Amino acid sequence: MTQPYKVLRPTALALGIFAALHPFAAQQVLANEFNCTVGPNGQWLCVTEEKARVAPRPATAPAPMAPASQQQTVSTPAATGQPASDESGAVDIRRSTAANPYAHLDWIPRDQLSAAQLEEIAPYCAGTYIEPARLGKDDNTPLNQSPIFASADSSSYNQPEQITTLDGNVILRQASLQFTGDSAELNQQTSLGRLDGNVSLRDRDVLIVGDHARIQLDSGEAQIDNAEYVLHEMQSRGTANYIKRQEEGIIRLKNGSYTSCVPGNNDWHLQSNNITLNPDTGFGTATNVTLRVKNIPVFYTPYIHFPIDDRRQSGFLPPSVSYSRRKGVDLTTPYYINLAPHMDATLYPNYMSERGLLTEGEFRYLTKKSEGMVGGAWLGDDQEKERKRQSEYKKDRWMYTWQHQHGFNNRLLAEIDYTDISDPYYFQDLSSNIRESSDTTVDQRASLRWRGDSYTAGLNLHAYERANVTDITPHNKLPQLTLNGRVPGEWGGLQLAYQSELVRFERSLKKGSFTDRDGEVQQWRDTRLSGIDRADGSRLHLEPSLSMPMSWSWGFVKPALKYAYTRYDLDLDRKGKDDLLANGRRFKQNASRSVPIASIDSGLYFDRPSQMFGKQYTQTLEPRLFYLYVPYEDQLDIPLFDTSESSFTYSSLWRDNRFTGRDRIGDTNQISLGLTWRWLEESGFERQRAAIGQAYYLSDRKVMLSAEHKDDYKLNRRNTASRSPYATQYMLRFNQDWRLNADWAWDPNEHRTRTGSLMFNYQPQDNLNKIINFGYRYSNDGVYFDEDKGRWVTGSTDYYNSSTGKTYKDFYKIEQTDASIMWPVFQRWNAIARWQFDYNRSRTLDAFGGFEYSNCCWKVRLIQRYWVDYDERSMSPEDNRRPDRGIFLQVILKGLGGVTGNKVGTFLDEGIPGYQRREQHGY
Repeated sequence: MTQPYKVLRPTALALGIFAALHPFAAQQVLANEFNCTVGPNGQWLCVTEEKARVAPRPATAPAPMAPASQQQTVSTPAATGQPASDESGAVDIRRSTAANPYAHLDWIPRDQLSAAQLEEIAPYCAGTYIEPARLGKDDNTPLNQSPIFASADSSSYNQPEQITTLDGNVILRQASLQFTGDSAELNQQTSLGRLDGNVSLRDRDVLIVGDHARIQLDSGEAQIDNAEYVLHEMQSRGTANYIKRQEEGIIRLKNGSYTSCVPGNNDWHLQSNNITLNPDTGFGTATNVTLRVKNIPVFYTPYIHFPIDDRRQSGFLPPSVSYSRRKGVDLTTPYYINLAPHMDATLYPNYMSERGLLTEGEFRYLTKKSEGMVGGAWLGDDQEKERKRQSEYKKDRWMYTWQHQHGFNNRLLAEIDYTDISDPYYFQDLSSNIRESSDTTVDQRASLRWRGDSYTAGLNLHAYERANVTDITPHNKLPQLTLNGRVPGEWGGLQLAYQSELVRFERSLKKGSFTDRDGEVQQWRDTRLSGIDRADGSRLHLEPSLSMPMSWSWGFVKPALKYAYTRYDLDLDRKGKDDLLANGRRFKQNASRSVPIASIDSGLYFDRPSQMFGKQYTQTLEPRLFYLYVPYEDQLDIPLFDTSESSFTYSSLWRDNRFTGRDRIGDTNQISLGLTWRWLEESGFERQRAAIGQAYYLSDRKVMLSAEHKDDYKLNRRNTASRSPYATQYMLRFNQDWRLNADWAWDPNEHRTRTGSLMFNYQPQDNLNKIINFGYRYSNDGVYFDEDKGRWVTGSTDYYNSSTGKTYKDFYKIEQTDASIMWPVFQRWNAIARWQFDYNRSRTLDAFGGFEYSNCCWKVRLIQRYWVDYDERSMSPEDNRRPDRGIFLQVILKGLGGVTGNKVGTFLDEGIPGYQRREQHGY
C-alpha cells in the first residue's frame, strides 16, 4: 500500500522532512530532496521531490516501533534518486585545494577564468570572487512561506527527543538561503539546528564560512563561529570571531575585519569590535575602527559608515588634499546627506591655509516634472592679500547658483541657470565643487520654450555677470523672443521654413579707470569702445526660406532661397555719436537691412569595391558643388551685439554666412568645390575619410565685422582674393585602438597656414591602461578687440601695452601643442604626464607628471603640477601670465572609495583624453 503523507506541526519546519523517511526500509531508494508545504489545515505536508508528489511504496515491511519509554534511532542511507524536474542541478560545494587554497571563499584564480570573466576584472587582479550557480538563488519567497529542502549522505532520527542527525554533504535550502556542512543536528521541538565542519551559509551575493553554525530554522537566523565572509558584488571579504545573520538579513560581526584585497594579502583592512552589514540599505557601520595598512595602524575612528554596494547614503565622502602657492595646504572634506530618494545635499568645507575656510554646499532635487540644484559658497575675510589693491575686490567672497529644469508637459519646458559672485576675481582665485568655473562671464538666464508640431517658440532672459576686469562688458538679452519652424506639408517638393527673433540688448559700460593687482591704474576696456560699437538697442529679425531638396541613390540637389530682414531701434551715448561725426558718419537710430540669400547645393556619389590593409572595403568618391550669392548691403551703421566671425575650415565652404549671429550677413558671389573619399566596412563603419575643397570668389567681400569706412575691406587682402584657402580634412581609424584626426587650411594668397589642427589618440581595446595623446593647434584668423582702433578685428597683430610700454609680437595668434600619456612601466606601476605648450607666447600652460600604483584593493597617485590660469580671449597679456604650482596626492582604498585626492581625478579627466574611459572600466 502507498505510504501516507507525514503530518508535522508548523513549528517543526524542517524536522518532519527526515521523520517522513524513517518508516521506510533502510535500503529504500529516495529522492535527493524533500519538500515541506502547508496543508489545508495549516499543518506541514512533507513529500519527496517526485513528479507525482507521492511517497514511494516501501520495498520491505516497516521496522517495528520501540516502546515510547525507549530511545530509538532509525537510519537511512544516502539519497540517490533523481531530483525533481523543477529542481534539477547538483549543488556546488567548493572545497579548498593546494592549487586553490581559497576556493571555499568562491575565489577563482585568474588562470581559471573564462575569456568573458577576464573582461570583467582589471588586468592586475589575480582573480575574482564568483558565486556558483545554485538552486533558489533568486527565490524571493518569504521564509515563513517557503518550503525547506534538505539532503545528506545519511540520516538518523531520535524519536523520543525528536532530533534528526545528518551526516555527509549536508545541504539545507529555504528560499534564497542555503546552509552546508559535514554534519547537522536538527531539533524538532525547539526548531534549532547545529552544523559542524566546513560550514557555509549562502544568501544573495553573500557567503559566510566557519567551523560551527547554530540556526533558527523557522526564521533563518544563524550564528557561525570562527567565520570568514565574502561580499561578491563589492569583491570584498573579512573575518570575525563569529558572524550573526539576523532574520531580516542584516549581518553582524564580532571582532571583525573588512577589506577588498585578495585572499591571503591584507594590504589594508578595517578592524573593528562590531561591524554591521546591511544588504538591504547597501551600507555598513563599524565602531572602534582602526584602519591598518600592512597591519600597521594608521587611522582610528570611534565610528564609520561605509558602502557595501553602489547605493547612496549619508556620510563623509573621500576628502581632497593638495598644496599650491596661492592656496597653501588645500583640504576639502565633503559630507553627503541623503535626504530622500528624490533629493540630497552635499557640504564641501574647504580649508586653505593661505586663505581660510571656504564653505560650499549644494542641494539637488528631482520631481516628476522637474529637476534642479541650489548651491552657494562663503569665504569670510579672505586672508590672501594679493588683490587688496585691485578694484572691485571684496575680502568677503561668496557665490550662489540655481539650476532648474521644469517640464510642464511634453511641449512646454522652463529652464533657469542663475549664478552670482561677490567680485570678478572669484573664479580666478577659488575653485568650485558645485559648478564649472569661468574666466569670462557667468550666466544669469531664464527661458521658456514651447515645442509645437512644426515650430518652436521661446522666451529668454539672459544676463551676464563679469568674471574678470579685462574684457569688454557683454550685452544682456532682456528679453529675447524667438519663433522658428516650417510650414506643414509640401507643394511639389517645396519646403517653406522661417526663423524670427525680437531681442533687446542692454549693458552698462564701465567708465574711468581701475587698479590692477600691482597697484597700477589702467583704463577700463569699455572706454576704448568707439562709435556704433557703444550702442544698445532692440533688434527684429525675420528670415523666411524656400527650398526644394531632391535626392537619389547617386546624388542630391538642393536649391534654396532666403530673405533676411533685420531692423534696429538703437540708443547711443554722446561719446559714440561724437566718434561717428569725427569720421563723417551720422547715427541712425532705426537702421535696417534687407538681404536675399540664394544657394544651390549639389553632390554625386560614386562607390566601388576596394582593399586596404588586406581587408575588403567600399570606397566612395563624393564630389560636391555649392553656389552661393548674397548681394552687398552696407552694415556699418549696425552695432555688434552677439556676432563674431568664424574661423575658416572645410565646413566653411558650405555655409551661407561667414559670420555667426544676426548683426552681419556676409556678401559673396562664390562657387565652392569639394571632394570627399571614404572607406567603409561592410557594417557601415567608416575606417578612413579624406576631403579637400576650395571656394572661388566672383566678387570682393565688402562686409567686415567692424570697420570705419566702406572701403576698409581693401586693407585686408583676404577680402579681395579670388580664391579661398585650400581646406582639408582627414580621419583615420586604423583599428579600434588608435585614430587620427586632422584639418588644415592653407592660404595660397598669403603663402601660409590660416588654421590647422591635428589630434592623435592611442588606447588599446584590450588594455585601456595604455593612453597616448598628441595634439597640435594653429589659428591665425581669430577675432580680437583692437584697443587702438576701438573695434573688433579679425586676424592677428602685435599687442602694445601703453601702461607698461611692452610690445607682444603677433599676440593673438594661437600655436599650441598638447601631449599626454598614461603608460604601465612596471607591473601595477603607471607613469602619468601632460605638457601643454604655447609657442606663440613661449610658455608652458599646463604640465604635470607623476606615478600611479594600483592593484586589486588599493591605488595611489602622486602628481606635481604647474599651470597657468589661461584665457586666450583675455585682452591683457599681463592678467593671465601668473603660474601656480602644486603637489597632489590621491589614495583610493577600493571598497571604501577614495581616501583623499578627488581633485586629482578632475584635472586628469580634463587633461588626458581616454582617462575617464579607463576609470569606468575599473583600472
